[in-house]
Amino acid sequence: MAGRLPKTVDQHKLEGTYRKSRHADRGTNLEPLDGVECPDTITGRAREMWEQVVPALCKARMVTTVTLPTLEHAFYWWQKAQECRAVVDAAGGLAAYLLTLGPNTKNVMDLALKYEQEYQKIMAQFGDTPVNAARVRGNVTEQKVDADAVLAIMGNG
Repeated sequence: MAGRLPKTVDQHKLEGTYRKSRHADRGTNLEPLDGVECPDTITGRAREMWEQVVPALCKARMVTTVTLPTLEHAFYWWQKAQECRAVVDAAGGLAAYLLTLGPNTKNVMDLALKYEQEYQKIMAQFGDTPVNAARVRGNVTEQKVDADAVLAIMGNG
């Protein structure tokens, strides 16, 4: 998410900077969406997570018609991970579940972790990492590191 989004054709027309040779083929409008409804295919805990996360992303102007399918796909992976975890919970916890596994049986906890990693990879594009979240908030401040304080904390001072 580097730089600012390009202006839309409508913005150029309003500002009087529209040039057919430069702006006519802009195509998809990249205006951020004000709000997005959760798809019917996303249910349970994934829907609850959607209701917490997506409105904040919309408010931060990070959801567009182009990014919406990617966002929906992320929550699909989150839902699949929660379904795997429900299988473990239904068995009475991880230890009880592992005792039920036979030879050559796929461990759903491995799948849950894989699905959660897919979710995290996608959500990193929307600022769901500490560094990106700080950039989105816009409150990253450069602080000079006090070398003496660092050495004192480490025990070398």
